[in-house]
Amino acid sequence: MKKKWMLFGLFFLFLIPLVLADASSLMSGVWNKILSIGRLDFLGISSGSMVASFTRILIGFLVFTIFYAVIISMSGKKGALSFLNGPQAKVVAAIVAIISAIFIPADVLLAVGAGWATAVSLLLIGGPIVGLALLLWKFPADGKETRSTLFLKFILCLLLFWILSAMKYHVGRMA
Repeated sequence: MKKKWMLFGLFFLFLIPLVLADASSLMSGVWNKILSIGRLDFLGISSGSMVASFTRILIGFLVFTIFYAVIISMSGKKGALSFLNGPQAKVVAAIVAIISAIFIPADVLLAVGAGWATAVSLLLIGGPIVGLALLLWKFPADGKETRSTLFLKFILCLLLFWILSAMKYHVGRMA
């Protein structure tokens, strides 16, 4: 019985901060923290050269991971890297990662990052547009149009028009 009351009291002790906290300020604080991570504020990064240095660190981790995985996967088999064991594979992968992270020019890092950012944004923006257009083209599958399917197509056309006009507005503001 005493354990149950202690558990009940502990539960209410954990609820006190939730009752005293303002929900809107809590949510705005969480949102601001997420945005600060996206802006890399936690690293103090503000200029392009700092972004390039952060990208060098990420490239180093990526190259190390890929080379280490390849060396370890080939070490058990009969192959070119079968003479390397675990610690030796770590050293070789670390040296290759450090060399590649140091000697890649900053312009190349920024260009590759801009290319991948463009590809991902095109996929995130163009995917729904192509999906809606395909849905308008192929729906309904049996080819029999009713009033409800025509109304649904009309709503999808309005949604597609809204997405494209919002994109035109934002692209026009950036140019």
